[in-house]
Amino acid sequence: MPEYVQGVNPTIIEWARKRSGYTLKEVAKSLNKDVETISNWESGECAPTYAQLEKLAHKFKRPIALFFFPEVPDEPDLIDQLALRSSEIEELSPNIRLLLRHAAARQLSLMELNMGVNPAARKIFRDLHTQIRAPVADLARQVRAYLDINVETQASWNTPTEALENWRNCIQEKGIFVFKDAFQDDFVDGFSLVHEQFPVIYLNNSRPHARQIFSLFHELAHLLLRRNGITRGVKIGGVQIERFCNRFAAEFLVPSSDLETRLDYPDYDDAAIWELASHYKVSRPVILLKLIDRSILKPTDYKRKAKKWKEAHQSKLEKEAESKNSGGGDYYNTRAVYLGYRYLELAFSRYHQGQCSIEELAEHLNVKVKSVPGLEDRLLRKVAS
Repeated sequence: MPEYVQGVNPTIIEWARKRSGYTLKEVAKSLNKDVETISNWESGECAPTYAQLEKLAHKFKRPIALFFFPEVPDEPDLIDQLALRSSEIEELSPNIRLLLRHAAARQLSLMELNMGVNPAARKIFRDLHTQIRAPVADLARQVRAYLDINVETQASWNTPTEALENWRNCIQEKGIFVFKDAFQDDFVDGFSLVHEQFPVIYLNNSRPHARQIFSLFHELAHLLLRRNGITRGVKIGGVQIERFCNRFAAEFLVPSSDLETRLDYPDYDDAAIWELASHYKVSRPVILLKLIDRSILKPTDYKRKAKKWKEAHQSKLEKEAESKNSGGGDYYNTRAVYLGYRYLELAFSRYHQGQCSIEELAEHLNVKVKSVPGLEDRLLRKVAS
């Protein structure tokens, strides 16, 4: 006879499932049980075995001990704080919900590593503030002056990859840490979480670098509005705050005053759009938005072209996936890119100063202790390059 676990709090089973974004049907399928069984666990009519509880903990990415707590933990619901419609919130995948928890944990790590004080000499999230009805052109000029990067410097960067690294470093120097991850979600390009000391931005590393650049500044706008945010792609429309953040990102990256000096094409076909996008190191949809704002192109052109480009890009990705071997890439390089070298430098410096143990360091880096030396090796290589 299976031995059912005593002392499990059924309320926490339900809470953990809903916070993870799973339905009863999805959990039942993953555990090879019927929906009624899972529902009974959540109502307290019966309890899972220890093996089943382990599977629940693994699926919800929670420690087993949590299910024995007398009360639901006091954990902020970050989903409710996002500027999304309820229907859009329902579409957020379990992986995005998990990444939001990781982001909040990263903020706690930053607090611990810096003893509660942001070390940046200048903090853009403190010095600049905006409102949703503010002129985006004025805000874009203020931010560009604050970051001290003019359009000529931006255009001189060789590739979107170089541009993304430079923009990321620039924003991190002003007090906002920028992390990456493979979101495994076609719904989300990036998100941001406000904080009194350590606001953070997360970018979907599966997206092209030019698109990540747009997401970076879309999320910066959210932080300047003092609102948690999420980027769902470059598009026309959406709720008011999303329209504002999209317009800011487009105006910052492609200033209207500078673009005006370059609008001398006989026809704004794909070749012309690509040339402008390459100059500013942005994605083609950003240029489309600017051209539509000037009535050079129509909203219908956006939908048609964006759909065609998306299909072509998807086909390219599928071909690349077929041609790749199954090696899986370099784990340490991937983790270093996700965390960012500024964060790695901070964490390792605190470790070598004796301010945290190697176990605590591994927790800050979200890796196993055995992986710490490999990450430090990547950091040292970067510093030496």
